[in-house]
Amino acid sequence: MIDSSIFLRLDMGMFVGMEHTLFFEDEFMLADNFGLPAELASTSKFMAAYPFKITFTFMILCTRGSIRVQVNLQEVLLEANHALILLPNTIGQCLEVSDDCQVAMIAYRDEKYIDDSHSDLHMLFYRYLSKNALMLLSPDEMEETLAIYRAMWRKIEQPDYAFTRDALNGYMQVLACNGYQWMLNYQQQAERKPVESRSEQLFERFIELVQRHYRQERAIQFYARKLCITPKYLSRKVHEASGRYAGDWIRDCVILEAKALLKSKAYTVQQISDQLNFPNPSFFGKYFKAATGCSPRKYMWE
Repeated sequence: MIDSSIFLRLDMGMFVGMEHTLFFEDEFMLADNFGLPAELASTSKFMAAYPFKITFTFMILCTRGSIRVQVNLQEVLLEANHALILLPNTIGQCLEVSDDCQVAMIAYRDEKYIDDSHSDLHMLFYRYLSKNALMLLSPDEMEETLAIYRAMWRKIEQPDYAFTRDALNGYMQVLACNGYQWMLNYQQQAERKPVESRSEQLFERFIELVQRHYRQERAIQFYARKLCITPKYLSRKVHEASGRYAGDWIRDCVILEAKALLKSKAYTVQQISDQLNFPNPSFFGKYFKAATGCSPRKYMWE
């Protein structure tokens, strides 16, 4: 087992226990539950049930079973031969894990492991992942990805190897290039799909704006102005596309962030209130309780 302080340095507080984990310094992690006894292999043992905020890039490879997760308020089902790639500042929550779930995980800090020689393509891939975190891999693609995973594991474990970071960087470039290809394949398929309705297009633009601004702006009027439409029209179109009103989406983004910050126990209620641009902790407390039924402090420690 590793020293728990490493989790704090890497900000991996959502892991509450993991038997098969390997770290390189405080910047790169590999973990899986392959070949473990049933009592140790359960994914539910190390995926937190409450919302958590990711501060690094996090890739989950599922080879068997399934995990149902919420990613920035969108529910995602991760099944065999799927990869889920979560970017920094994503808020996730594990909702359900099958008993036979088998996964491998890669977590890393981008600035040390992504070459900037394809910076334009890398940024395009990041924008793509912000909308399409889940990818379906072919059996061959999954096997190649797992082979790279195993090669990185062996390299980290290799004693007295002086070029571990360089080797990991090389392996990550291969994974990045594969990701670029997955993106291109997906985009070619998407071009053959029916054109989205006006409501669906507006909803996507609205959600992008909310994810960018909800920490500072909670008023529907702000988002309507950005989209050059009236608040009433915005709310109606968002409801047509999603079954929920614009104000509900804004509130849920704020509450999800608040829950992740509270459960991290890294900030006081006052600090969280300030981060989410509330006028004072009392106002934040009333807002939070109206949405959840309990006070921020109670939620933090329950």
